[in-house]
Amino acid sequence: MTRGEAYIGFKGRNNSSSMLVKALSHYNILLTNSFTGLKKDIDLLPADYDAVYFFGVDKNLTDSFRIEQCAEKDRSRLLSVIDLKTISERLAATGIRSTISKTPTQYLCNEAYWYLLEKYQGRVVLIHIPTIKNFNNMFEKMTFPEHEYESVQNYLSKLGYCYTTRVYKEVGKYQLGKLYIAPWGDMLKIDEVSTYHKVKDRPFYDEMCDDEKAEIRKYSENMGLEYEFIKFSRFSIN
Repeated sequence: MTRGEAYIGFKGRNNSSSMLVKALSHYNILLTNSFTGLKKDIDLLPADYDAVYFFGVDKNLTDSFRIEQCAEKDRSRLLSVIDLKTISERLAATGIRSTISKTPTQYLCNEAYWYLLEKYQGRVVLIHIPTIKNFNNMFEKMTFPEHEYESVQNYLSKLGYCYTTRVYKEVGKYQLGKLYIAPWGDMLKIDEVSTYHKVKDRPFYDEMCDDEKAEIRKYSENMGLEYEFIKFSRFSIN
């Protein structure tokens, strides 16, 4: 029996790879920022993952990702067997530009990529992303009332998706298929956006409390404005 996928980044409070793998999966792995340390970390990993998504940081990237095809060590190269074109297309569908590089990188990312490719027989891809400042500039934040944080995260963990209603100035703010950062760090993908005028037409109307109905009605129906019912989920790169 295999373990599915692994999401790997580097340790560091201000390391965007650490932030991203935590956003993509609660079951993430962070490598030590040293040659000897990362080798020990990789040696301790289970050997039966179906696929490994490994993220590193490139300060030269500002608004795009770079997908690495290979790693090089002692004049030998190891290649990823993962479909890199499909990954690039999936990123593009969410608004993320990416390129596929056939030139090995250097320093810690290349070293770790080499050992991971070797350990998992090519079932690994290294994706370079911008620094935390540029990374945050790439994505808008999706806001929620603070008292909803826990319930939204519970729905995402239990079902994999959740719903939200947006009224007034929030209407049209979140675009179908695009990615947004949640206040608690998750990467959220907008899966469906439906527009309504009457509160009674909202899905799950009978499950809403009177206060919720009144709040939506106040900022939509009573003002002659439409509102949006949005389905969103945690983003998965596979």
